[in-house]
Amino acid sequence: MSYFLWSSPPDETLLKLAAAGKLQPGLSAQVTRMLADPRSDRFVRHFVRRWLDLDNIGTMPPSEDFLEYYRDNLETAMRKETETFFRHVLDNNLSLREFLDADYSFLNRELALHYGIEGVEGNKLQRVSLKGSRRGGLPGHGAFLTASANGVDTSPVVRGIYVLEKLLGYTPPPPPPDVPAIEPDIRGAVTIREQLLKHRESATCAECHRKIDPLGFALENFDAIGGWRDEYEKKNPIDSAGKLPRGDSFRTFPEFRKLLADRQDQFSRCLSEKLMTYALGRELEIGDRPSIDEILAELDGKKGGLRELIRLVVLSKPFLGN
Repeated sequence: MSYFLWSSPPDETLLKLAAAGKLQPGLSAQVTRMLADPRSDRFVRHFVRRWLDLDNIGTMPPSEDFLEYYRDNLETAMRKETETFFRHVLDNNLSLREFLDADYSFLNRELALHYGIEGVEGNKLQRVSLKGSRRGGLPGHGAFLTASANGVDTSPVVRGIYVLEKLLGYTPPPPPPDVPAIEPDIRGAVTIREQLLKHRESATCAECHRKIDPLGFALENFDAIGGWRDEYEKKNPIDSAGKLPRGDSFRTFPEFRKLLADRQDQFSRCLSEKLMTYALGRELEIGDRPSIDEILAELDGKKGGLRELIRLVVLSKPFLGN
């Protein structure tokens, strides 16, 4: 448990409880104590970065087009925004839906200006309302948008897969070997949407692209470092509209976020599986599924939040080795 929540060996309190045979009956109290301890910041940092691949930020430096806006301290602020937001949801035991439809975030002056938000001063992150802005929720974070791009351009396919894997818990199969790669047309003759429509004409591609493409197009108004844009470099207007496999349509990023939030059950399962995987230090197996189902049922019954979810992971059969 200490390696899960503190990334360190157990302290004296845990060792004494274990030696006296009192640790398991007191697990809930210990989870509360440990999450209130500053050492749990390691869990927040390590888990969030692993979950969302935030360590990839900076491995592919942005193109010269973005260097005017992008600096190492902006990269750091992006990561800290998402980690601070996760910490806030955890400390307040907020609903998991908060990750999808929060109308606020934690910004400093530089990150706020990057988002087009005025009136934020200083280098310290502070809670900032996003009401009336184009952003909101985890999908509007600069770190989320940068980690799902390559520093040069965006790909609806890459971002769509990222949303599927990180928020909805589904990893699509790799493309068939005989399907040509989708590359940006630097002449501007064909839009990425038109290229993807051609891919969807193939029966072998259609099913996966039906799930992937709308999720990626929903984020196309954000460039490779998470800045807002209304058109591509060749002045082609961006069309972020789409339709989810269930038939729900959206025209804008805020409408897309609302549809995501309405699918909270799928996100809750995804985050529960990510936390369980991190806690166990291994990939989940078929035998772990009943425990995930039990966790979700209890979480829903109690209307519990993130802290409650972590407690249930610690009390689960896979974690306890039962």
